[in-house]
Amino acid sequence: MASTVTRKRPNKTPARRAPRATRIGDLSLNEFRKLMTDLIDARLSEWSDPDIGLELRPEIIASLERQEKEYAAGKRGKPLADVVKELGLE
Repeated sequence: MASTVTRKRPNKTPARRAPRATRIGDLSLNEFRKLMTDLIDARLSEWSDPDIGLELRPEIIASLERQEKEYAAGKRGKPLADVVKELGLE
């Protein structure tokens, strides 16, 4: 009886293919709904904030920071109840 010697072949990994583009028809109903929701949300956020991407001038930033400190120290702002009373919204 002759013995046979088997050699392990080197592990050959197949060449990676570029990911296949997903087709709309391949999506489940839930995946399609999520895709549409994400697209609509992205578009609405672009339309709802026309200032997106704009930068504030340094003097505006300084003014906002000053106002925030004054408010925290109690020097600015009115209690909501007082504003409601002044505007007659009770």
